[in-house]
Amino acid sequence: MEEDPGHVPVAPPPPRSSESRSKRMRTRIQVPRVIPGNRDHPSSAATPSATPSGAGSVSVDKVALEVLSEEEEEEEEEEEENSFDHDDELSVSLPSADGVTITQEGDGDEVSKAKKRKRGAKRSKAGVQLSPSKSKASRVKRADCWKYFKLISVASKKEFGVQITKAKCKFCSKSYVYHQGGATSQLNRHLTKCTQYLNKLAKAKANLAQGTLTFSPDGSSIVVNPTEYDHDHTRLLIAKMIIVHEYSFRMVEHKWFNILMKWMNSNYESIGRKSIKNECMKVYESEKELLKKSLREAESISLTTDLWTSNQNIQYMCLVAHYIDADWVLQCRVLNFMELDPPHTGIVIAQAVFECMVEWKIEDKVMTITLDNASNNDTAITNLKAKLLARRNTNFDSIYFHVRCAAHIVNLVVNDGLQPLESLISDLRNTVKFFKRSPARMYKFVQVCNQYAIKVGKGLTLDVKTRWSSTYKMLDCGNVYKDAFGYYCEVDNTYVWKPSQSQWELYDKIRPILKTMAGATTAFSASTYPTANVFYPYIIQVKIALKEAQQSGDGYVTSMADAMLDKFDKYWEETNNVMIIATILDPRFKMRYIRWCFAKIYGSLRFQREIEDIDKELERLYKKYETIYRRKLGESETTPSNAQSSSSTKDTSSSLASIIPSGFQTFLESSATESSKSELLIYLDEPNVSVEEKNFNLLNYWKVNTHRFPVVASMAKMFLAVPASSVSSESTFSTGGRILDDYRSSLKPSTVQALVCASSWIRGSQSSPIILGEGDDGDIESVEFPKCVVASN
Repeated sequence: MEEDPGHVPVAPPPPRSSESRSKRMRTRIQVPRVIPGNRDHPSSAATPSATPSGAGSVSVDKVALEVLSEEEEEEEEEEEENSFDHDDELSVSLPSADGVTITQEGDGDEVSKAKKRKRGAKRSKAGVQLSPSKSKASRVKRADCWKYFKLISVASKKEFGVQITKAKCKFCSKSYVYHQGGATSQLNRHLTKCTQYLNKLAKAKANLAQGTLTFSPDGSSIVVNPTEYDHDHTRLLIAKMIIVHEYSFRMVEHKWFNILMKWMNSNYESIGRKSIKNECMKVYESEKELLKKSLREAESISLTTDLWTSNQNIQYMCLVAHYIDADWVLQCRVLNFMELDPPHTGIVIAQAVFECMVEWKIEDKVMTITLDNASNNDTAITNLKAKLLARRNTNFDSIYFHVRCAAHIVNLVVNDGLQPLESLISDLRNTVKFFKRSPARMYKFVQVCNQYAIKVGKGLTLDVKTRWSSTYKMLDCGNVYKDAFGYYCEVDNTYVWKPSQSQWELYDKIRPILKTMAGATTAFSASTYPTANVFYPYIIQVKIALKEAQQSGDGYVTSMADAMLDKFDKYWEETNNVMIIATILDPRFKMRYIRWCFAKIYGSLRFQREIEDIDKELERLYKKYETIYRRKLGESETTPSNAQSSSSTKDTSSSLASIIPSGFQTFLESSATESSKSELLIYLDEPNVSVEEKNFNLLNYWKVNTHRFPVVASMAKMFLAVPASSVSSESTFSTGGRILDDYRSSLKPSTVQALVCASSWIRGSQSSPIILGEGDDGDIESVEFPKCVVASN
């Protein structure tokens, strides 16, 4: 009997790994494109007409569930006559409908193909199957029709025991004999007549007008966004993700990241680490231009800066800008995170800061700069003042320029005044570390607490040495278990850091002072809400607590309070009323609160003198900002704000001038120069907003009342943007520390600056304000007790 040329031997299925499966099958579904003059594709006349023109209309030859890449389309046009790649001379294993694996072969030579088909048929009759190890790598079908047909193996009706290959339509299930490597013209012609296919295509086109494309050959529902895969936008989003979340550039080359992206969209194109780094630099440049535009619209800008050394001994200077935008939202942006060559003298720091100002073109808008109390910073301030005054900027006021970091001052005062507590802090810190290292010790400690009826809470806390508020919290939590530490020492000889009773008694005496200072540090450590207005209330609380300690009657506490108060006053001996004015511009405080505070801390004579100085300074500032406001409106500085333009028409009663004494006219002219009640006085005379109002938003208050007090609102926009501490710069270093880890030790300083700054710009444009008093616990490490033991207590 003559061999059937269409016979294909049946081979056992090869292992179905995810990689080989993706090579064997193409899961994308696409409507066949209409190519004029191509005998392998349906004619345009037989294809349904295009949808009506509009935003969602797509021509018939372009409607598809997925669009092939340009490379694939070029390969299709080159090999339209064959559904296999002629360049590949290996075999392919394709799954059939009934689960039988069909092995297909092709050499690119028709004579050799026929010989191999005959050899395969003889081997099949002899009961010999091709070994999977000998089957060659698969060829990928290129013709569009294979999206809608599948290969099946059926028994031949002419020859018993012989299997033949057919192409079965996924829509109507009609099958056609298909010879391996043969033409697909018959299959394409079938699509032009297949009723089920044409009906589903028409329905898909109707859904396309509604923004989705629902189309499926096997009856299952597939909803696809009609927008084509945008590789550029995908690369941009990945770059922003790497910048904001501090991922490695190499992440885009990780195997499972690419598997995920391919599963989300099979058109996803892999990206290399060098390519994504270049994209991150592009994001940095584009975000920089947006920030420059935002800074141009800002009325005034306040800066904070600090120095930091990385784990590679590279010195960085961080410069952060604070300003209130047109929508009355406080913005905080890292402008520069640049390498600063030693020596770090005041002149070097001043020159670096000034060059950053010039780069951002904000040297005429900078009002204040907040720094810590290092000696080189004092030199830097003097040098910067000279540079800014040389520009003769009328808006620059040098008396407000230097703002000392309040959080840093509080830390210095606490550290200098609490030397006797150093042993208690050290012992308690070692105690927390002792329990943290061993769950068995923690379990035993909780048992001791249960045995002596000591209430067990969540656990202990470990402080951060640079944050006094965290040290206070460690002491406060440890004070609850002061007796338990003594009991535990009796059952565990390895524990040698038990604080003494005298140390705890001393802590109890000065605890009110420490609590007040910890609250002040927490309030000053924010960067996303105004802090200048809360500075003075907290500082007054600290001074009042120190004065009360002076009068406590305890000799040690009194001497300690004297030393702390002297240190506290030393750092504010230089007059700078920025914080006082910002407090007055808070409607919850106003001038009434300042009067109450001055009465508490000053004697009667100095009280009166200080109040008069503040009144004069407010009046001077108001006149200055009133002039600026009129200049913006295009008015003359000498023209009264309520002046009326002269009319060309004459009043019929002008004859009254002959009977009115000339002295009256002189009186009118003199009184016209007297200013009426100013906005500032109206604002100060109005009742204060209740301090108990929990949902009060200071910036929103001024946004609503800008039309009533435009000049005072302009003052508020300037003074409320001043940060009370440089914590915003220091917090950037923690981010820098995570970026400059060992994994990224090879990053250049320019790349580090791009990542740190771009992260600040992207996060700042999307973050919401933080409520006062939140966010400080991130510096404190909690050491929790075993939950099962605590629950049984």
